[in-house]
Amino acid sequence: MAEEFRSAEEKERFIQSTFSAIAARYDLMNQVMTFNSDTRWRRKAASLSQLPVGGAGLDVCCGTGELAQALAERVGARGSVVGLDFNADMLAVAQEKQREGKLARQIEFIQGNAMELPFPDNRFDTATIGFGLRNVPDFRQVLREMTRVVKPGGTVVSLETSKPQSWPMKPLHGFYVDRLVPVIDRLSVGQQGPYAWLARSAQAFLPQEELSAVFREAGLTKVRYHNLFGGVAAIHVGFKPDTATH
Repeated sequence: MAEEFRSAEEKERFIQSTFSAIAARYDLMNQVMTFNSDTRWRRKAASLSQLPVGGAGLDVCCGTGELAQALAERVGARGSVVGLDFNADMLAVAQEKQREGKLARQIEFIQGNAMELPFPDNRFDTATIGFGLRNVPDFRQVLREMTRVVKPGGTVVSLETSKPQSWPMKPLHGFYVDRLVPVIDRLSVGQQGPYAWLARSAQAFLPQEELSAVFREAGLTKVRYHNLFGGVAAIHVGFKPDTATH
């Protein structure tokens, strides 16, 4: 979707306003648009992160905190999770859910830039991102930053929309994006825009093998991806090389 924007700053402003517009409905619309699969997908991503009990996890572009919650369930009360997002409205929803007891207390939510993570090198056991890579100005830089802050031997995990290739998922997915998502858009926010744009950005993002190559370019090894729902979404996992074994 880069052709829609004259600069990275313009895209960032657009994404800020988009997520501010949908923050209050974000959780509900994720359930609708994934046919109630998003919670299960996030738990699978947390499991594939191999985050240990008592460990430290980072969720980048954390939104309303659902993937951060899945990480918190893995680390337990002795562990810690940081959820970082650049959008104050999304973070406000996450913090309200935490006050209501819907999210674990050991999650710390902070506002920050995914392209310049405010953490030292080798800080976390895992860094995850859910449905965020396609919506940052430079996803390669985000992956480099996630790799930097993960400990040697730790993981970088992305849950992202992807490219179904097989019949009938490929034509069905095209029909869903082109015809059904605009209807969902109008019903949810009363105008055509945010969700239709997000769906189109998903179609324009990298297929599974190309994103795997970007993971390797960021310095990650043993890169694997796991297709979800026929490739409509995929979880990519890479490991930061353990310097003790090299």
